Amino acid sequence: KNTGGTLIQADSLDIRTLNPLLQNDSPSWNVISLYMQSMIETNPDTLEPTGNLAVAWEAAPDATEWTFFLRDGVRWHDGKPFTAQDVKLTYDLFMNPESGSNQTSSLTSKIASVDVIDDFTVDFKLKLGVVDAPIDLGAAWIFANHIWKDTPPASIQQDPGSTGADPSRVVGTGPFKFKEWITGDHVTMVRNDDFWDGKVALDEVIYKVVPDSASGIQQLKTGEVDIFAGVDGSQVPDFKNTDVNIAVYPQLSFIFYATNLDETKTTKFQDVQVRQALMYALDREAIVENIYFGYAEVAVGTIPTMSWAANAKGIKPELRYDYDVDTAKKLLDEAGWAPGADGVRAKDGQRLSFTMYGIGGNNIHIQMLQAMQEYWKVVGVEMTPQPEPFQQLVSRITETFDFETFLVGFGWDATPDQSAMWACDSYKAGFNMVKYCNPKVDDLLKKAAAEPDQKKRIELYTEFQNALLADVPMGVTIFSQGITGVNKRVHNYFPNQQNTRFNAETWWVEK
Repeated sequence: KNTGGTLIQADSLDIRTLNPLLQNDSPSWNVISLYMQSMIETNPDTLEPTGNLAVAWEAAPDATEWTFFLRDGVRWHDGKPFTAQDVKLTYDLFMNPESGSNQTSSLTSKIASVDVIDDFTVDFKLKLGVVDAPIDLGAAWIFANHIWKDTPPASIQQDPGSTGADPSRVVGTGPFKFKEWITGDHVTMVRNDDFWDGKVALDEVIYKVVPDSASGIQQLKTGEVDIFAGVDGSQVPDFKNTDVNIAVYPQLSFIFYATNLDETKTTKFQDVQVRQALMYALDREAIVENIYFGYAEVAVGTIPTMSWAANAKGIKPELRYDYDVDTAKKLLDEAGWAPGADGVRAKDGQRLSFTMYGIGGNNIHIQMLQAMQEYWKVVGVEMTPQPEPFQQLVSRITETFDFETFLVGFGWDATPDQSAMWACDSYKAGFNMVKYCNPKVDDLLKKAAAEPDQKKRIELYTEFQNALLADVPMGVTIFSQGITGVNKRVHNYFPNQQNTRFNAETWWVEK
């Protein structure tokens, strides 16, 4: 009874790509992670590295060189053997600036070269010591060299292997194989009968796109879908005594708003006092209680509390940005933004008025935008919420950078390194979307990545956070919990933020 069947996972957001090189969103991750694999994956319980396409690894004493020993006998979905050449091609692509990957900067800042030793051994020479290299650098999804070796990096975004137009190019080593992507409707993945890690129980997995969160909740209740990860805290009691289990779990993620520091886009946020004032003006405790219904906490620092490197006690009191309207007003006064006749502050003829983009159809984010609008209005700041379709928003904030401010969430892997978002060279090549640059922050991140002693690393990451929070280039507001609804007919599916796919071959659905 525990074989065959179809599992349907719903989301209010469509995927953006089938290509991990271009993936910078959770929906695409949900699909790519079913058909592609990495050398290393994260144990969702311990957050420690575990072998996937690699079976072992070893490091030089100073962690500036790592050797990965690959699994023999793995075959791509089209039958070709997996080898070290696939790994080398993967990292060469990710590190090529023409590829358009948001992971380019985080890899090129650390990796000097990737060399094939033999068919099942790969050597990574690094520019600095990276003690977390297995997870930090070894978790990239591996490309098939025989499919992608002749593809110019600049053309990958429109390649039929990225869009799904040619399923023969959508090739991985995972438990499921790609069948189709109907934009705005669904993605279908089917069982890989030749999976190297055992028999796959399910016939297929369907990633179903629903119009909005409310639709996802309704279809979860009626049994039209099996899994929905968009449950709001206010909706949890609705599932009591139903056929749905609600899983609540910690996350290495945060909700943040960004203020563009690029003067060619806007000149409203270059003064740090303005950015600090915006944070002080937000009653985040009220947001946690009234919007998240307690399934979140006020962010103290930028490293989520689930991480071993989190150290809320080490964050300076003035950098916690506790709700303080008077301080917010004082900072804006000192920065020269004076209240106008209409209540909106202005300076040199420019009003402190701006648009904040957010995810359309996401009930929580829309409520946050509305709450932030009201809090900032009290201190003389006019913010106009502008929810828009997810695909459009991601392009805006990672490609064109055509925004003054926006609000989104961001998830991290198990390493505490946040250089992908805050490092100077991560602008346009990572997730530094506001053109922030502070050499001190860069230096602290590099020192922390190379430090073998965990206690000293925590001290360095705490110093990094204090330096960053003094600048507050983006407002990290909330550390949210994950809430996923799973129909009771689904077995062996364990919701978590880091690695829900670790046992995907064992999922099964009662018929």
